[in-house]
Amino acid sequence: MSRFLFAGLALLAGPMLAAAATEPRAPVAPMAASQTYPQLTLADAIQRVLQDNPALRAAGFSLRAQDARRDQANLKPAWHGTVEAENFLGTGRVSGTSGLEATLRLGTVIERGGKRERRVDQVDADKALLMADQDVSRLDLLAEVARRYIEVAADQEALALTRQATALANRSGELVEQRVRAAKAGEAEAGKARILVARATIAEEHAEHELKSSRVALAATWNAREPEFSRAESAFFDLPEPESLDRLIEALERNPDLARYASARRVEEARLALARAARKPDLTFNAGVRRLQASSDQAFVFSLSVPFGSAARAAPYEREAEFRRDAVDADAEAARADLYRTMYALYQELLHARTQVASLREKVIPEAERTLKATEKGFGAGRYSYLELVDAQQQLLIVRSEAVSAASNYHLLFVELERLAGRSLGVTATEVTP
Repeated sequence: MSRFLFAGLALLAGPMLAAAATEPRAPVAPMAASQTYPQLTLADAIQRVLQDNPALRAAGFSLRAQDARRDQANLKPAWHGTVEAENFLGTGRVSGTSGLEATLRLGTVIERGGKRERRVDQVDADKALLMADQDVSRLDLLAEVARRYIEVAADQEALALTRQATALANRSGELVEQRVRAAKAGEAEAGKARILVARATIAEEHAEHELKSSRVALAATWNAREPEFSRAESAFFDLPEPESLDRLIEALERNPDLARYASARRVEEARLALARAARKPDLTFNAGVRRLQASSDQAFVFSLSVPFGSAARAAPYEREAEFRRDAVDADAEAARADLYRTMYALYQELLHARTQVASLREKVIPEAERTLKATEKGFGAGRYSYLELVDAQQQLLIVRSEAVSAASNYHLLFVELERLAGRSLGVTATEVTP
């Protein structure tokens, strides 16, 4: 991939993060909550998210809960004790306790068909599915961090552009004042220039608020209320050639969304195995000793109960598991086709965005700058009107704004493609468990 990705890391964030690239930290190092970054890199943002994001901490607890579920599934049926008293407090020969028969029994259920092992297998499959879901969520979170980082960088460029607009408005105002003093323009033209300056100032103030909001949104990904950085460091307009579509499609098979279907299929296979194990009925065993009070004798008692029709009762559960397994296979195929379609479309948009940025910066913007320079010179000489000067300024600002939007779109598309390709920091669940 591009030199703007982190060294040794296939990161989601896109090539704009060249200046943000640092050597990978493994594992995540402790960081003081009050630490600030005059120039925030994406590596810093990722580090904070992996350390402080509540959703990642919750994922660790969920895995521990799944371990407890495995211990539950591995439990054998409990033993139970029973005390029975018969033929007492009656009439005649069984009055009082003279005819008492007391029985003490111990019993348990004898599981057959490997049900306990099948329960454990199902919990293990559930845990694997949970981990697959967490991989997807973690990748989504890293992609969201990259998107918000891009938004901050784009808002920084937008603010710089509004400041350029204010500077141009002030410059045109100065030129108009010169014409007014030379009696070459009227006060109405000067009023228009002052209105343009005021509107540019308002737009600049709005851009400042937009940047503040995007900075707060980025900080929120690591559970901070206020941003602890002054600027997101980026090489915003440096857009290297993207990876080939064939390589991205090859990486698509490693997409966690598709890997999740393999885990989901194992869950249904485990459920099917447990349903088949239910074909063999469990035995309820009881054994004990009985006291015959009338004869002062003791005797052993024993019972064994077997339910009938276990295979017939298990059959609907088997069919359900089979249908669910087949549904997972069908969903996986549909998801694979949808991911391929989405990746192809995004790749075409990425190529267009890169071409658009190159054309704007290499051809359109330089031409607009030359046009504005010539218009300013002609305006000072009286060859062009104020409206023509403003139009030349607006043309330059518009194409510069289009370049910012196209570059931002490129980076966002790059993130989406990396997300579809399953690219991440390679962070494992153990690195973010509480």
